[in-house]
Amino acid sequence: HYYITNNLRMSGCTVDFPIYGITSIDNVRVALCGGGGGMKSGVPNVVEVYDTRGKGMVLSYRYDCESVAPTCIAAHPGEPILAVGVDHNLLILEIEKKQKLNKQVPTLKKIFEREVVKVTKNAEIVKCVTFCCFGEKLVTVGEDHSITIWEYPSMVKRWRLTQHLSEVTQVTAHTMGEPEIVTSTRSSECFVWDVETGMQKGQLKYAGTVPNAKYRYRNIRYGPLGETFYSVIVPVAWSNKTSFSHLVKYDTTTTPWSITREYAVRGEPLSELAISSDETFVATSSSNGHVYIFDAHTLGLRRRIFEAHGLFVTGLCFTSSHADDQFKLLSVSADRECKVHNPHVADPVRFLKAALIVLLFIGALYLIFCFLSSSDLLPHIDDFDNDPIAEDHHEHSHHNEL
Repeated sequence: HYYITNNLRMSGCTVDFPIYGITSIDNVRVALCGGGGGMKSGVPNVVEVYDTRGKGMVLSYRYDCESVAPTCIAAHPGEPILAVGVDHNLLILEIEKKQKLNKQVPTLKKIFEREVVKVTKNAEIVKCVTFCCFGEKLVTVGEDHSITIWEYPSMVKRWRLTQHLSEVTQVTAHTMGEPEIVTSTRSSECFVWDVETGMQKGQLKYAGTVPNAKYRYRNIRYGPLGETFYSVIVPVAWSNKTSFSHLVKYDTTTTPWSITREYAVRGEPLSELAISSDETFVATSSSNGHVYIFDAHTLGLRRRIFEAHGLFVTGLCFTSSHADDQFKLLSVSADRECKVHNPHVADPVRFLKAALIVLLFIGALYLIFCFLSSSDLLPHIDDFDNDPIAEDHHEHSHHNEL
């Protein structure tokens, strides 16, 4: 696969481990995390940082997590800091600017590690991690249904919430520094929380089009300015033939939040979600490995990249080049590949389909015309010359002239 922008070929990378997460750093670098876990298979458990400003992806930093695979990752909005969920621990890594020059890839510096999820029979890993309030606080989500708010960089626990009825799968923080986060669970719960007080501010509920159907928020993201909110919503009871996945856009300036745009995809459970930093593009993916790119303002489909990955997509993120302001969409999967897609180019297949429909329509009109002509069903010029009504009209016009 290759994708063209400004006549340049953009290539991704193939790594030596299954990729479980991706995050954008300063909009030009990305961090990947994943691994083979505790099995003695020779597959490493690592965090890697890549520079995406050139034609390809260049490995810049690496951190070995030894025998445990990292499962989630987030970047600080203003500092070269990464927060990584490794088993039941939280790991804080720093990207050092000055390191000794040698042939080896520089190592990320570990500055903090702490257990944040109490290990039980049914819960043992950190599910999600994100920074909020301009990086002054850190949110961790555990497999034990808990949400914990930490002060950063002191890492003092602010509060811990255990009110969710089922496992929390996603958390997103307000992008403009407001003390607000949104969480979603495996059931139909989706709550808005005040980070300062730990109190619930509201709840999102999606009615859908099927009566009495229950839906769950599979992925959630604030828009770059915090005035919009995007979500991937799927039925709790999924059927491959009749069920629809929904990409929904909310206006957060209204009370309650109102739906402004929506796009439905039939038969494919959508999962991942990413928004470009200027809110021009929105991307999502399906469990079949397909990637969808939308116009963020209208939610009109721009591209559908069929089978971008051989397995389900585990993460999406946008990066950009400061030189030409061209965005790149990166998708990762457990197939060990990180692929680069060009959102600026509309889907050529959709264009060809539209052109083909127009040509078929013109061809059909031509065939109808030929059939009617050959069957003497269309009037001829001689018929108009012998028409008595036309002759009477001609005589009447001649009389008026006289």
